[in-house]
Amino acid sequence: MTLCSRGIASWAAGAHGDAPPKEDIAVSTGLDQSTKRGHHRTKPHKPIRHTHTVLVLALGIAVWLFIGLVPLHLMHNLAMAPAWFVIGAAFIPLTLLWIMVHRLTPLDTLTPEKIVQTAAIGGLLAFTLGGTLDSLVTLIPQEVVGGEGVTSLALAGIVEEFAKAVLIVALGWKVAKTTRNGLFLGGAIGIGFAILETTYYIWEAFGTGAPSPLVAAADVALRRGLLSPLMHPLWSALLGAAIFHAASKTGHYRLTLGVVGAYLGVAVLHGLWDSSGSLVEIATGSAVAGALATWGSLIVVALVGGFVWRHVARRSRAALEATAEAPAAV
Repeated sequence: MTLCSRGIASWAAGAHGDAPPKEDIAVSTGLDQSTKRGHHRTKPHKPIRHTHTVLVLALGIAVWLFIGLVPLHLMHNLAMAPAWFVIGAAFIPLTLLWIMVHRLTPLDTLTPEKIVQTAAIGGLLAFTLGGTLDSLVTLIPQEVVGGEGVTSLALAGIVEEFAKAVLIVALGWKVAKTTRNGLFLGGAIGIGFAILETTYYIWEAFGTGAPSPLVAAADVALRRGLLSPLMHPLWSALLGAAIFHAASKTGHYRLTLGVVGAYLGVAVLHGLWDSSGSLVEIATGSAVAGALATWGSLIVVALVGGFVWRHVARRSRAALEATAEAPAAV
């Protein structure tokens, strides 16, 4: 968990490093143009130095463990099950959100309130749209492995990343178009999406995990919690960065090759994560080979996605700081 938290903090904050690309050197001009066109600007705010991230994470885990062991396991109080599902799905993603909020700098034009609202509203609407489109895909005749349609799994990335892109565009309409803002907004939507999706999987495991539903549900919560920084928050953060980067010159959204490439890239990573195990199992007839493929895809997704994420974070942070150091006339 510590490594995951540090990784997402690196993405949210960015690090000093590569020289800014030419497109992002024009960030200040893009911001000025956005302001003239009525785009939302906020006053810079002071970052909060003491984040207490470990305490926040520890509190979430402690509450989740208490509800699972005492009211549910010992007292058999199933009324507490929904709260346990939600907390189990949320304690890692909300820790990431906590980190993001505390990584805002005086140079950012986003506020903590905007990040939280985006996670709540954007995550809910993206999940609703993505779920609706996923349901349509299930109507396609397809082979089923482990209770899941292979075509549905393969197209999940295309469908769900499209849904998140729609919400990135809608909720970022009046936000200053900088690559860094796109990282924050996209990541927030991914966090909200991840919480809702993981809640469903925990609930499903609890209902079908006889004879030990609590163990089955806890396994899903921990496994998806540990992997959540490498899934929806990462993918939608990179997509949001590409969308906002393309708009940084003019302050208006543009459909560029970079945006299309980023969308296809995160969709492929998403689909690879979801379907590689099933596809290999079909091809080989071996569940062991399918499991190995699943973990192999995890490594590929983590390395490729993490490298691109860190690279974008560094360049966007450097561009923002270069703009701030430019002459006042700029």
